[in-house]
Amino acid sequence: MQSASRFILIALSVLFLTVSAPPSSEALAAQQAAARPGSGPIACRVMERHADKDRGIILILFHQRDKPDQPRLKDFLVLHDGGTIEIQSGSADWQKVTVWRIKNCFGRGLFVVPDSAAPKEKAIFKIRAVQ
Repeated sequence: MQSASRFILIALSVLFLTVSAPPSSEALAAQQAAARPGSGPIACRVMERHADKDRGIILILFHQRDKPDQPRLKDFLVLHDGGTIEIQSGSADWQKVTVWRIKNCFGRGLFVVPDSAAPKEKAIFKIRAVQ
């Protein structure tokens, strides 16, 4: 009986520590930035565009269009690194892509899209969280 009580106490302690652990400072900052007013779509610019013609895909390296948006983009990329976001080029429909944050280049992101839907070199496009 005592060992069962001890097991339950240990399990509850581990659960409490896991649930009550505060988020990392980087994740917390990203969550706060995402909740701020003005956290709508972020205008971005294609920095590099690389084609894999055999597979019909394009790799896009991008950053913010406007320098004041750099902190917003950084927070957005931290929050969505490896996740699904939406992009829009011009007046085209929003499309879902997986985005990765380039960790050794501040405020840079990377995604892969089909050749038919990829923004052109130096093109401006918008990104947002999935709606």
